[in-house]
Amino acid sequence: MILPKFPSYPSYLSHFSKLIDLERKAQMEIHLKEIKSMSGKEREKKGRAILNLKAKYLGVGLGGMHLVRYSREDMPETEISVGDVVLVSGGRPTGREVQGTVYEKTSRYITVAFSEKPPPYALGRKVRIDLFSNETTFRRMEEALKKIKDHPLLPLILGEGC
Repeated sequence: MILPKFPSYPSYLSHFSKLIDLERKAQMEIHLKEIKSMSGKEREKKGRAILNLKAKYLGVGLGGMHLVRYSREDMPETEISVGDVVLVSGGRPTGREVQGTVYEKTSRYITVAFSEKPPPYALGRKVRIDLFSNETTFRRMEEALKKIKDHPLLPLILGEGC
């Protein structure tokens, strides 16, 4: 196997950052296909969706993000966690709905942060949230790429001396 050589750390960072982004997009496509092919109840059983949520707009928080708290009497177990990108819809999502990031999660509610004030369907009484991308893994990969810059074996990582 021939390993690639990189002329510099920035070229290494750029190359692998693009690959991480491609993987992130692929994961979103997988979730979108699942959203379109499975019923909401099936996704909820898998822990990848929460149906029939009631929204409460909390206002603007840190960094100008619009915060909305979603709750339900019998909140189900879910894979959705803080930092995940979610698709918020008023029923059957298509992929064009508003996206937000899970800001806070408890056993009774999930708070989602939006860059702009969400549309009315995301502030209703029968809101659906679907896991769209689990960002934790991608953030860890990006952090690891940045840490490599100061690693004593950077020349070897870049392919120098191979």
